[in-house]
Amino acid sequence: MTWLAEVRVGAREAAALRLSDSYAWHAKVWDAFTKDDARNWLSRVDERPSFFRLYIVSVTKPEIPSWGSWRVREVGGGFLRHKRFKFELKANPTVKKWREGRKHGTRVGIYTREDLLSWLERKGKEAGFTLEAAEASPPVNQPFVKKGRRGNHKRVDYRGVLAVGDPEKFSAAFRRGIGPAKAFGFGMLVLKPIGGKK
Repeated sequence: MTWLAEVRVGAREAAALRLSDSYAWHAKVWDAFTKDDARNWLSRVDERPSFFRLYIVSVTKPEIPSWGSWRVREVGGGFLRHKRFKFELKANPTVKKWREGRKHGTRVGIYTREDLLSWLERKGKEAGFTLEAAEASPPVNQPFVKKGRRGNHKRVDYRGVLAVGDPEKFSAAFRRGIGPAKAFGFGMLVLKPIGGKK
């Protein structure tokens, strides 16, 4: 079962809750879930002139906390059976660079439009869809503070039209997300169906 929560948080309330960056939002979303469990949700925050709109896709139904104005609904099984969707995606596109003598690779940002679109095409194949049309914004800094340490992600906003080739992989990607840094508000596919179902 998959759940979608849409939460409206006024700018003053967000300031009072100290929701100043992506990690602060991540920590606050945990109010709606049991921290003993592994994270099984994605989130996305869109800033408006006087409020923030928070979206959460989760496997378990969120317990509505005392902050924000919440609307929670189940994502019906038929929703993801459409053949085509308009989509939006906030992503942190990176590639791993390996250095001799190091056990783990280092994530490096991607910057050119061509490389950004190629990254999404590769991720789409893994997630069971192909791109019919896509645009990518230039990367922008999204700094955060986690446990007193400063960090930064590069955010890219994608939008376009996708076609589903493998419904099972696509459904899994809708719940799991696309790309790295999912705990920081990246990776959620925002979808609007086009035309009929499979």
